[in-house]
Amino acid sequence: MKISTKAWVAASTALVAIGLISGMIWWANTEVLDAHHQRRQAMELAHGLVGVRLVTYEYILHRQERARQQEHLASQRVGALLSMHPFTDPEPQAVLVDLRERNAASHRLFEELVASSGGGGGVDADTQRRYEDQLTNRLLMLQQENVADTFRLTDHATGRISVAQDRVVVVIAAGLAMIALTTVAGAWLINRNVLAPIRRLERATREVAAGNWGQRFDVGSRDEVGEMSRNFDAMTQSLRASFAQIERSNQELASLNQEIEAFSYSVSHDLRGPLRSMDGFSQALLEDYGDRLDAEAQDYLQRIRAASQRMGRLIDELLGLSRVTRADLRLRSVNLSEMAREIAESLEQQQPERGVTWDIEENLHVHADKALIQIAMQNLLENAWKFTGKTAHPRIRVGAIDHEGERACFVGDNGVGFDMAYADRLFGAFQRLHHETEFPGTGIGLAIVHRIVRRHEGRTWVQAEPDRGATFFFSLKETAHE
Repeated sequence: MKISTKAWVAASTALVAIGLISGMIWWANTEVLDAHHQRRQAMELAHGLVGVRLVTYEYILHRQERARQQEHLASQRVGALLSMHPFTDPEPQAVLVDLRERNAASHRLFEELVASSGGGGGVDADTQRRYEDQLTNRLLMLQQENVADTFRLTDHATGRISVAQDRVVVVIAAGLAMIALTTVAGAWLINRNVLAPIRRLERATREVAAGNWGQRFDVGSRDEVGEMSRNFDAMTQSLRASFAQIERSNQELASLNQEIEAFSYSVSHDLRGPLRSMDGFSQALLEDYGDRLDAEAQDYLQRIRAASQRMGRLIDELLGLSRVTRADLRLRSVNLSEMAREIAESLEQQQPERGVTWDIEENLHVHADKALIQIAMQNLLENAWKFTGKTAHPRIRVGAIDHEGERACFVGDNGVGFDMAYADRLFGAFQRLHHETEFPGTGIGLAIVHRIVRRHEGRTWVQAEPDRGATFFFSLKETAHE
């Protein structure tokens, strides 16, 4: 059963329980109200019968017509009360039957008493008085019995109120007990069917996070948690296969790195010898036999020397690019401003005749590997120095800006620039936009910058215009200012 279905069943059960409890409380409260109504009716009836008794006393004492009329009205009122009684139990029903009969009998006796008070009929005074005394005694006895019965009805209603109130208390207590039982049962079911499996799944995820990829979890239920556990098992199985593949790939990569190391060693040692021989013998030919060679032959030898030297520089650059890729990072705070000034001073010492204006921002710090960022800044500033070589008033800038929510450093110049349509080629190895005869170089420098920034989990980009210079930007994962 799905958790949503379980929740619907639990909610329906709770609603049904609340409905039953509400119905029971309503019924018990109705009993209390009905008992109170019976008691009010009994009190009104008792009040009416006492009124009849009082006007009867008044008539017996004073024989006034007004008392007779009041008795007539009071008897009618009592009769009306008796006719619309709210009692349904057998005992009060029997009392009401007796009350009706005695009320009718007492009214007849009162009428007989009124009729006998008129005299006549040839009856002597003594006989008349004894007759009236008998009527009076019987009338008062009936009325006394009526009043006593109304008190019995009142006691019955009061007892029923007490019973109904006790029933309300019992119903409320039973309702609270039912709610508590439902809550406990619901909490137990939720803990057993939902929370406990989730806790086991959480423990299983911790095991997986700790590296125990053999952890399996299946609660066996058909709800969402069971489906999650099965998906979890499928995920861990997939991860085991993926990590096994990654392990194989790492082993292959390690073997490839060893091959690259061997290749780099071969390039560094095996190729340099022939290149040095080519350059050395070419130089020896020029020095020893230069006077025997014509100008064209000497130019050929110079070209051979230049090509071998350029090949040597390319080998050095490739080895540098390889070292950048494999070097371990040692991150710390690096002052780019000081580093840029040191590189600028070194460049000016090499070509003191250049009147380059340097604009280097103060206190520019980054969190990076100092050796690698030194290589990147060296390449960027040497590029800026090189490509402003034919500018009348060269200017090189080093600073930082906020770009798309991140801090980016830049090296800009007002040199020859380039068309942005070719910008995506710049950061690849051996990619050049200018011929070597115009601006010498190997085309490796920006590729090295790109790899160093990528090692720091950053990115590089450029903005340029032909004859208006270029600005190279780079952002690192963590850039800080002090």
